[in-house]
Amino acid sequence: MCTANICRSAMAEVIARAMLHSAALPVVTGSAGVRALVGHPMAPHAITALDRLGLNGRAHRARLLDRDLIASADLLLTMEDAHRAVAVALDPRAAGRTFTLPEFAELAAGAGQRRYRSDTVERARAIVQSAAERRARRRPAEVHDPYGGPPEGYEACAKTLGASLSHALAALLGPR
Repeated sequence: MCTANICRSAMAEVIARAMLHSAALPVVTGSAGVRALVGHPMAPHAITALDRLGLNGRAHRARLLDRDLIASADLLLTMEDAHRAVAVALDPRAAGRTFTLPEFAELAAGAGQRRYRSDTVERARAIVQSAAERRARRRPAEVHDPYGGPPEGYEACAKTLGASLSHALAALLGPR
C-alpha cells in the first residue's frame, strides 16, 4: 500500500503478480492507498516504467485501504512507515503482519535460512511471524515516492520494488 495507489503500490502489485505467475501458486495480490484516488489509473510514468520491464499496468484502478482488505490479508506491505501506521490504526490486529516492503524483504531473507515445513502457506505464515518477532525498533527502510518527478525516478522505483519483492517472495515461497 502507498498513499494514492497510482504509483508505488500499483507498480508493486503488477510486479508481484508477474513474479507469482511463474510460480503457479494460488496467491492473491492487491494494492490500495491510504488516501487513494479511487478509480484513477496508474500514473503515466509508472505505466511507462512497467512497460520497460515488459509488464502492463494499464488495467489498474486505485482503491482505498479499508478494514476488510486489511482483515483479509495474510501480509501487508507498505511503502512508508506512515502507511503501516494507518493500517495498524484501522486494525490493530494487523501489527504483526504489516511491514514496509524493504523492511520485510530484509527480515524475510534472514528468516529464509531456517527450515520450515514444505507447505508453502505454513512456510509463509511462519516467515511473517518470524519477521514480526525480529522487527527492529528503529524506523524501517521505505520506498521513495517518485510521483511528480522525472521518468527516471519511476524506473528507479520499479527496480527497487522488483528487488525487494524478489527477496521477499524467494523467502516466502522457498526453494523452487
